[in-house]
Amino acid sequence: MELFSEIYNCYFQVIKSLIEKKNCISEEELNYRIKNSGFEESILYLLPKLTENGWGFYEKQEGFLYSKLSTDFYVPLTNLQKSYLKAILLDDKITLFLSDVEIENINTVFADVEPLYQPDDFYYYDKFSDGDDYKNPVYRKHFQTIIAAIKKHEYLDILYESRHNHRVHHYYLPCRLEYSIKNDCFRLLAVESHIQRDSKIEILNLSRIQEITPCNKTIKKLPDINRFLQHSYYKEPVKILIKNQRNALERAMLQFANYEKNTRKIDDNTYECLIYYNKKVETELLIEILSFGPMIKVVGNDSFLKLIKERLKRQAMLINNFPS
Repeated sequence: MELFSEIYNCYFQVIKSLIEKKNCISEEELNYRIKNSGFEESILYLLPKLTENGWGFYEKQEGFLYSKLSTDFYVPLTNLQKSYLKAILLDDKITLFLSDVEIENINTVFADVEPLYQPDDFYYYDKFSDGDDYKNPVYRKHFQTIIAAIKKHEYLDILYESRHNHRVHHYYLPCRLEYSIKNDCFRLLAVESHIQRDSKIEILNLSRIQEITPCNKTIKKLPDINRFLQHSYYKEPVKILIKNQRNALERAMLQFANYEKNTRKIDDNTYECLIYYNKKVETELLIEILSFGPMIKVVGNDSFLKLIKERLKRQAMLINNFPS
């Protein structure tokens, strides 16, 4: 197992929840728990590592898997892990999830720890440079108000300014926050009303929210946001073939984590992935797919293939017209 590559992400949490249970487990139940706790494609990577000659967490006896770890199993933070956490704390986005007091306490605890890396150590060649201002106190306040409202199932009174400087004032029920790597921004997925039949999902950029006021009106259960999203999808998903070279499969699963998708193994070196999307994210998805170069081949749908061909032709024209 890699020293630190998967820690604190979804795979780490799935594995941690499994090996901490001291009772035996069948392969069928292990399969179910991985699917239920991870992504659809998690089973492709994790199950062989857990059940075969991989990480050695289990031993098989009479058809059941038994944990090899003792009952007092505990892993303290290593210096490397502390160094990694200190690096994460340098990311401006982390302050969105913490109060000022929490930030101060954490900085005190990690005061003598050297970060594993600095934010300036990375150059993002395929990301827009005008991302959200995460240090803006108003932005932080809006973000934390939305998080609290999602947890409480509470309506928000939101004043929003569109790209064309058109102001919209509505009552929204916030359902989900998503982060765009390409645009370096957060978006709010919300509905104006969960009762009306014609209600539809609204996607709001947090940086364009001017004012937020809690309405002190809650509902028992959030609407099925996945159903709203599915209704907005094109009839045909994008079908791509992923070559499992240069860690392309894992990178693709991370890149497309915010999309609904189905992934299956075609052969020892190729995976087929169906990505479901709507018009609002079509261009962003196109750019993300192109960033993988020859590691990903688009084989459908026809309309998406047409967009890719048009974009590649425009890029070729720009290169040909660029002065040498």
